[in-house]
Amino acid sequence: MFVSLFAACAGLFFAGLCVADGRSADVPLVLLNGRADAFLYSGVWLDSGKRADIVDVVAHPERFTPPEGPEEQVINAGYKDAIVWIRVPVHVAADAPRDWLLEVGYPTLDQVTLYRREASGQWRAVESGDFVPRSRRPFEHHNLVFPLLLEPGAEEVMFLRVESQGNLTIPLTFWQPKDLLAADRSLYAWQALYFGALLALLSYNLMLFLAIRDPLYLTYSLMVLGMGSGLLTMKGFGSLLLWGDAVSLDNVAFPLSLALCGLAGALFTRRFLDSRHRAPLLDRVVLVLTALFAVETLSGYWLPYALLARLVSATGLCFSVVAVVLALQSLIRGQRSARLFLAGWLLLLVGVAVTALRNFGWLPTNALTSNIMQIGSALEMLLLSLALADRINSLRQEKDLAHADAVRAERKLVDTLRDWGVSLEREVVRQTHELRQANLRLAASEAIERRGREEQTHFIAMIAHDIRTPLAIIKAAVQSLQDMDASPPPPEHQKRYDRIQRALQRLNALLEIALMQDRTNVDDWRMEMAEIQLGALTEELLQLLSPADEARLCCRLADGLPALRGDPRMLRVMLLNIVENALKYSPRESDVRLEIETGIHAGSAGVFIRVIDHGPGIAPGQEERIFQKYYRSPDAVGQPGLGIGLFLARFICRRHGGILHVVARSGELGACFEAWLPLEKGDGA
Repeated sequence: MFVSLFAACAGLFFAGLCVADGRSADVPLVLLNGRADAFLYSGVWLDSGKRADIVDVVAHPERFTPPEGPEEQVINAGYKDAIVWIRVPVHVAADAPRDWLLEVGYPTLDQVTLYRREASGQWRAVESGDFVPRSRRPFEHHNLVFPLLLEPGAEEVMFLRVESQGNLTIPLTFWQPKDLLAADRSLYAWQALYFGALLALLSYNLMLFLAIRDPLYLTYSLMVLGMGSGLLTMKGFGSLLLWGDAVSLDNVAFPLSLALCGLAGALFTRRFLDSRHRAPLLDRVVLVLTALFAVETLSGYWLPYALLARLVSATGLCFSVVAVVLALQSLIRGQRSARLFLAGWLLLLVGVAVTALRNFGWLPTNALTSNIMQIGSALEMLLLSLALADRINSLRQEKDLAHADAVRAERKLVDTLRDWGVSLEREVVRQTHELRQANLRLAASEAIERRGREEQTHFIAMIAHDIRTPLAIIKAAVQSLQDMDASPPPPEHQKRYDRIQRALQRLNALLEIALMQDRTNVDDWRMEMAEIQLGALTEELLQLLSPADEARLCCRLADGLPALRGDPRMLRVMLLNIVENALKYSPRESDVRLEIETGIHAGSAGVFIRVIDHGPGIAPGQEERIFQKYYRSPDAVGQPGLGIGLFLARFICRRHGGILHVVARSGELGACFEAWLPLEKGDGA
């Protein structure tokens, strides 16, 4: 078996030594091909001095050479202390899509930077890698993925800068998003099957350890835990699913997990094969390797990553050879349980050996060498489980007491689960009761808030009604003063009369708004319909504004506007609320445009009323919330208001059979509110 696997690896290693000289100079991205291997067309340069920047790299294209031999699709520089620069020329076919993804399929690389030239000639850098927090990476994926927007028919040269203290393996692939998603579905299914099996084996053997207290099952479980967490990190799922932005943990989790796996595997091997008595000489070697694994596990977090990765790889490779020799010796000496152990351990250790050789750059990176540890570990875990079962069977007659203890432990486990179920049921009942009480308290709070708003509304309405009498007295007094004055009155007197009349009109409009708020929830509220001339309505609006605001409002009414049927008082309030909202949020030196024209909406003729300002605009996601009653945008801090104006404006517009909404303005500042009112409307029911 070992010879067959070695021959297969050797075949993959020596395959492809002859590279076709006539391959294209650019990565061809076409419509029908959802992926392209970039290393078939790219150039590579190892910067041993680590001093070159993008400007220096671009100025010396002669440094780049195409990958040769078996590494023509994936570069593997091993543990070289250098920065890898990759020059990727791209040619996009005329019928190719614009959206592409560049995948670097080795997530344990420390820092990967993609450089693309912008229209200004500057080089834009985008970073990823396990030194970059997950939330700052350009694309959410278990591998390192860069989104690209490529124009069809364009040619471009981009550069990748790769730096890592660990193994420099760099698979580089262009994908269309849908093809990467399709490939990920199959990959995730297999990964879920693999890690699910590891989790099941881990849980099962931990339960066995708790049941029979045999340290073999504990060391086996630790070995499964180390292997699973190491491969979870190596495949890029650790930070994606577990520790997120913990960069330091993501950086060392892979070698630390493999060191833990090696430590548990060495302890498991010594106890399972009883090397202390059967092979004392080899047992001493295993003890030394066990100590090395222990040191790497305990101090690995503080060791430099490059040193830790090399130590773990070298120790794992040495232990692979020692464990196989020890298993063969135990099998020759008649230990029956060594058969399955040898078969399973051989598969895993071949995977470890091949992975270590690949990490040092002595074997190429391909589908087999990238996944052989995962394949070997899955088979090894199953075979070791069978070996443990065989060991139990062989010792059953000699350990009747252990069997009885296992039965008692199982009963205890059942009782524990039963008690846990009863406790859980009680806890559910308690939590349900607390939730019910919380809901009752919430309902009471909502009722109190509702009553408070009703009282506030009634108070405003009462105040508004009480103010009407003194307003009428003031209006009559002003009229009397005008009658007693000279005819015509002096300009100074007329100016003061006009200011008082404008203020009275303004106050009357505000009272109408206050009174109208109390009627927005009345379903049978009927309107006083009349023919409305939009020009006259606009003149009334100007009279309600202050002189400064009147000067800022620019009105543009289309010629030949038809009469609109509606409630004049309500439409005046609607228009006043929208215009004042625009004036309030626009800079004082800017103007606000009011545009009125006829148009068709949903097949019906009507009038479009647009109010356009130069304020901060409406934040994304706030387009509908600003029309909610009592809602105020976070941008409204420091501005007067209660969050009623836009709500009331939309309410009035809908009562007239129209619509009021925010119109998007791409690339322009400010907001645009557009109301559409039908030319034909019923009696306002």
